[in-house]
Amino acid sequence: MTTTAAGIVSTTVSTAAAGALAPLGFELEEPAESGGDTRTGQGPRIWVYVQNDAAAATAWLPGTIVTRLAAATTELGIIAPVNAPTASVMGVAQHAIPAGSFGFILKRGLGEVLADTGGIAANLPMVVGNAVAGRADTTGVAATTYALGFSTEGVAAAALATCWINCPGA
Repeated sequence: MTTTAAGIVSTTVSTAAAGALAPLGFELEEPAESGGDTRTGQGPRIWVYVQNDAAAATAWLPGTIVTRLAAATTELGIIAPVNAPTASVMGVAQHAIPAGSFGFILKRGLGEVLADTGGIAANLPMVVGNAVAGRADTTGVAATTYALGFSTEGVAAAALATCWINCPGA
């Protein structure tokens, strides 16, 4: 696993009381093969350091889609509201980040995304879901400009799907 000069890894989470361990918006790149992991051939992953908005009082679970807080000019995130525009999506949580805490979310690379109520179909572009906040739907069409990723497998509602993630809002 790649580490910053300060010893921070992509799974590092700090509480609001402890404070941020890196500047908000800091990006950490994990190479395709990092620390003997099993990601050979999957390309690098880009993580962005954000804060889970304390006012939301909701932890981000693994696979939760995160958007920028409305009118925020920093990397302050909330769980993506249903039908949120892709341009506001900062990334997808790959581990739990409690409300008010700081941590890395996956901005680009192979990761897990929670499926909305209709599930996720394999090999299709994904958008923010239309039923449950923070979840994804596949579009069923060849989206070229508004997808936040591409599914590599089909899963049922509320399950985690392995997907290529590419979020523009960070």
